[in-house]
Amino acid sequence: MATPRELRPPLVADRTLVGIAVLLVMFGLVMIYSATGVSAEKVHGDPLYYVKKQGVAASIGLVAMFVLSFVNMSRVKEYAKYLYPLCVGLLLLTIIPGIGLRDGGARRWINLGVTAAQPGEVVKLFFVIFIASFFARHEHELHRFGVGVIRPALLMGVLAALFLSQPDFGSTAVLCAVIFAMSIAAGVPWRYLGTVVGGAALLATLLVVTSSYRMSRVVHFLNPGADPRGKGYQLDQSLIALGSGDVWGVGLGASKQKLFFLPAAHTDFIFALIGEELGFVGCVAVLCVFLVLLWRGLLLARRLSGDMFAFTLAVGLTVMVALPAFLNMGVVSGMLPTKGLVLPLIGYGGSSLVSTLASIGMMLGLLRSRQRGFL
Repeated sequence: MATPRELRPPLVADRTLVGIAVLLVMFGLVMIYSATGVSAEKVHGDPLYYVKKQGVAASIGLVAMFVLSFVNMSRVKEYAKYLYPLCVGLLLLTIIPGIGLRDGGARRWINLGVTAAQPGEVVKLFFVIFIASFFARHEHELHRFGVGVIRPALLMGVLAALFLSQPDFGSTAVLCAVIFAMSIAAGVPWRYLGTVVGGAALLATLLVVTSSYRMSRVVHFLNPGADPRGKGYQLDQSLIALGSGDVWGVGLGASKQKLFFLPAAHTDFIFALIGEELGFVGCVAVLCVFLVLLWRGLLLARRLSGDMFAFTLAVGLTVMVALPAFLNMGVVSGMLPTKGLVLPLIGYGGSSLVSTLASIGMMLGLLRSRQRGFL
């Protein structure tokens, strides 16, 4: 017979998942230093300026991941239905004068005094938890079109309108894809989901053709060399960086594109810097790590398949962490239109980093709660 010590859950619910998270965070700090050392010294007088700020966010995120891995997720399930008003309220804060901050033509941040935060990252996490609780509460009614599709779509529509008003098309698209994946996991009939996909595709097309800046991105995606000094500049410089790296790269820290040629080299386009300095091999290695992360997340979700809340939440969290990585790589390599999405766990962005690590912590918390018999 097993002793109580043998039955006790391990300190780390999934060592592989934790190892991947820590590895990517540490690698990200190295690449951020490589990307910003010169510019930070020139602009801020400190080559470690961005690394220090990202390091603070990494510390907060890792603590959050550790703490959330021990949370009783049955309690989260109990109170998750109250998260939706909080999501709406957080997004509304971005449009309140004196609280919302505008940067680069977008209003996605709120002023916290000592720093700024992007509430949209927290909203995505909260809404995924809320939708998982919705599917769990209506588990036996999801075959009905009104419950399985209309109600989640209306709830998502309100948040989408608020995201698009910032504007933040990328977060809207990612969140819609995550909810779609959760709907599949919840067992919503495919004939309903096909209708949703068709409607979403039509709406996305209308959003593109009725917006000059979104349309210009699509045009320059189809013909990136048409305006090399204007709208196509960033993608052209990204492709130059990737091409310069060849197979093995020019060497860590030896990038030339980061020297004021490639915009957002430490945020949205850090994958291009990886390609230049570490080559095709480095890019494939990063891709493989994210594929392993996706595999471990879905494997974790499979172990939770007996509980609707835990299963759909694990699927949603996994897709929410992994999908932006693949989209970012697609944008940087010219396979997708340019869109502002940070490479998770690697690219510079405190709100994104903390939210991603918190999501992984909740995945671990779900597994631990199942091991302890709470779910």
